[in-house]
Amino acid sequence: MAIIIESFKIEMAIQISNGTVYDPKNGLEGEKMDIFVCGGKIVDEIKPDEIIDATGKTVMAGGIDVHSHVATYGLNLARFTFGFPTVGEIGHTYAKMGYTHVNEPLMTLNTASYVHHELSSIPLVDTSALLVLSLYDIDKEIREGAKASVKSALPLLLDLTKAIGIKIYDIRVKYAKKGFFYRGIDVTKCLKFFRDMYKEPKILLRAYPELLDEDTDLLRGFCMAHIGSGIDNDTRYEAAIAILKKGGAVDLGIVSPYPDEAVNMQIGYAAASETFMSMDIGLEQPLIFSAVNDKREGYIKSLRFALDALECLQSSNISFSTDSPSGCLFSSYPKLFAWLLSRRNRKELRSDTEYSIYELAKITRTNPARQLGLENKGHLGIGADADIAIYDMAENTDGRALEKRLGNCSFLLKGGEVIIREGKLNRARAKKKTFYFVPEVKRGPYKSELMEGICNRRSFRAEHLSVDECFLGCEGVW
Repeated sequence: MAIIIESFKIEMAIQISNGTVYDPKNGLEGEKMDIFVCGGKIVDEIKPDEIIDATGKTVMAGGIDVHSHVATYGLNLARFTFGFPTVGEIGHTYAKMGYTHVNEPLMTLNTASYVHHELSSIPLVDTSALLVLSLYDIDKEIREGAKASVKSALPLLLDLTKAIGIKIYDIRVKYAKKGFFYRGIDVTKCLKFFRDMYKEPKILLRAYPELLDEDTDLLRGFCMAHIGSGIDNDTRYEAAIAILKKGGAVDLGIVSPYPDEAVNMQIGYAAASETFMSMDIGLEQPLIFSAVNDKREGYIKSLRFALDALECLQSSNISFSTDSPSGCLFSSYPKLFAWLLSRRNRKELRSDTEYSIYELAKITRTNPARQLGLENKGHLGIGADADIAIYDMAENTDGRALEKRLGNCSFLLKGGEVIIREGKLNRARAKKKTFYFVPEVKRGPYKSELMEGICNRRSFRAEHLSVDECFLGCEGVW
């Protein structure tokens, strides 16, 4: 699992008094109680140095964004082309929304050092990143069914890149026919190869429409990233629901119904308009950043799916996401949360259904922490990291007020430090950590036939692909 050694302690003792607490991991659903903080952790009752009065306010663990493009290679250019937020704006916006962790879902062997450099520059929030695996690197092993070779190499790649898990962007191998011919490897064969390879970390798959045509019994063995983006007809909608009902893990990938989002941008293999830029980041095809003039075409099915997912929330495998900025920019989350929490905001789409604050805590705290392997995050139990968000709202707060208050929390504690106080940013920077998976192997030398092949293809030695620990700020352990 992803565990780190703490490099600092905050000794100030804080009591959060009389808050209405929502903590699904510990079964707290609107309980009035006090929470005590010392040394950056949640502790048993102690004499406080400071008391924060949370009477009439909602108290939850700090939010965790399981899937948001905040450090993908190419975003610096996107800042000039599409108006994407700066690293400072990213950290401050997340903090105001009550978030304390963001996970970057698109890091490759070629871009790992760049991605960690970007993540280290984002203030206030903790970070992590997923390593996107190029199946071209292991096509021979997939073809021959050499699972043991891949299973032994993947932990080394995770260690090299300081990634928290593995993601596969395109679960098939397709060759360009330029003077030579290879038979590609189809989706089913690749799914069967990776199925049950790991329990922790679970392998993520990018959800795209054709993938949902596959056997749902196979797909439920993976975590489906931004599944809403793969739902483009009723058959694929039913497949997505079947994955949930069979216990599969997903993040929602909601597309916003609001046309006034600050950034209209899509990241993928295909251009959404004539305004785009192309980046070769070591995947099967160049990555394309493109402008999107109208996102409304795909939002109905993804939002309907998010509402219907309420029936499957007991599985504890559903996390909120928009594939930001593809579904909408992360700064629009409060508007979407208010939409989910208040059926009065909707003119269609299950007007009889709405999320509770407890269920919102599940999909934005408890479940993302579980999917990323963050044992001390996403809950308020004794020993958890003191990442705590306090909102001036309750179950009966109306939609407009919900959006405003979810976008600007009253208080935010991060590792025991008060980052937001009375709705205002208390400090521009704070201690932060990078979380990553560390395998049960001795670090380096990274020697195996498969590793040598991967490095030779890139004309690198393994150590040249390694992320420098100056970007991390802490040491990872198993």
